[in-house]
Amino acid sequence: MTNLIPLLPEMVLAGAALALILIARHVKRARFAAAWVVIATAAAIACSWAFSVNLTGPRTGFGGTIAGDGYAQFFNVLFAANLVLVTLLSERHLDSEHVPAAEYYALLLLASTGMMLAASAADLLILYLGLELMTLCSYILVGITRDRPASNEAAIKYFLLGSFASALFLYGIGFVYGVTGATDFATIASVVSERSLGQHPLLLVGVALVAGGLAFKIAAVPFHAWAPDAYQGATAPVAAFLAAGSKAAGLAAFVRVCMVAFALEQHIWSEILVGLAALSLVVGSLVAVSQSNMKRLLAYSSIAHAGYALLGLIPGTPDGASATMTYAFVYSFMTLGAFGVVIALGQRGEDLVGYRGLAATAPGTAALMFLFLLSLTGIPPTAGFAAKFAVILSAVRAGYVVLAVLAVLCSVVSAFFYLRVAVLMYMAEPEGSAPERVPAAVSAALAVAAVVTIIGGIFPNTFAAWTVPP
Repeated sequence: MTNLIPLLPEMVLAGAALALILIARHVKRARFAAAWVVIATAAAIACSWAFSVNLTGPRTGFGGTIAGDGYAQFFNVLFAANLVLVTLLSERHLDSEHVPAAEYYALLLLASTGMMLAASAADLLILYLGLELMTLCSYILVGITRDRPASNEAAIKYFLLGSFASALFLYGIGFVYGVTGATDFATIASVVSERSLGQHPLLLVGVALVAGGLAFKIAAVPFHAWAPDAYQGATAPVAAFLAAGSKAAGLAAFVRVCMVAFALEQHIWSEILVGLAALSLVVGSLVAVSQSNMKRLLAYSSIAHAGYALLGLIPGTPDGASATMTYAFVYSFMTLGAFGVVIALGQRGEDLVGYRGLAATAPGTAALMFLFLLSLTGIPPTAGFAAKFAVILSAVRAGYVVLAVLAVLCSVVSAFFYLRVAVLMYMAEPEGSAPERVPAAVSAALAVAAVVTIIGGIFPNTFAAWTVPP
């Protein structure tokens, strides 16, 4: 029984998903399935909190391969919040796109289960299982609107590139196991220390391959090519789920692997992360300037934000890891908020032209979008500014001044394409009729995202106080 305690949140979500699949033929209304998801998510977090308070023994299970520590609980809460918000944002699209509700929500539950398992993993094989469960469900979610050619094409591209990244990750695990004889993080670190294997060439190859596999999950350059097509081809709620959840899961895996398993190879993976961060910042910021589709713009934005998030991890310090965790948390809400506005506007929200004069026809929606754009840019007093300041400061303190300057310059570039949307909303004449009334569920999700974005900016240490590096 002790082994199962760290896995209780994952078991609750997986059980809810299986129940939805079993009763799929009888689920005719999306709201019933959505309520099931929200209840299951709340139960999962309640179980996690209750046992974290009452458990006094070791917080690991299955021979130390599953961790139930504060780090895992932090990301469990984040993934649960993402799941609830995406569930609220999905109500309109399920009807308009004729998507089967039970299957759709079951996939969301299983993907979130994989994310939680990845954050809790203390073994490379368990980490692989968690990430693959997340990714396999994501492939299906991207292509779930089978009647749309763009969706089918995006799913195939995502699947092919994802298979290549999975192979890289498995090869990396193989090299690490071949050198150390272990796959659990604690043993890997112990063996490398005892045998002085820090400079072993095959181990270095393994570290590089594992980093490449994880870089795909966060859409870091040069493993980013899937993101723009997947975001554009998928429905907006699925794109929001990928942007927030998949990136947070990849960052959760990155932090634990680098800080625990490969702690003694810090000089190697730091250089790898410097390259990934610099390329992601430059490519994501510059290519986003030329985008006219809102989902593609947010896709390249997410690529750039992957670079910002990695800045905190590069120094290999607890403070830097905490900054990366905070960035993952804040980014999830502000990007869900931005996608939420796209969803609220319907089809017109997917093209920049649809934002012309939005402040005149829907001032509340325009104000929310402006808030999320400010946060994505990193302008105070928003949570995005506090998170971006923390990761850049950690890079400066570690001596990566040039990289920090590059990050600031890329922020200036990003201000152009983010605020271009604001200019269209507030300084252009409206075209067409006013947008449809925003559904109550979407409004609730936008309100939650806005509150987190504001609180994180006015009280910047609010979320940082919850971060507990592994």
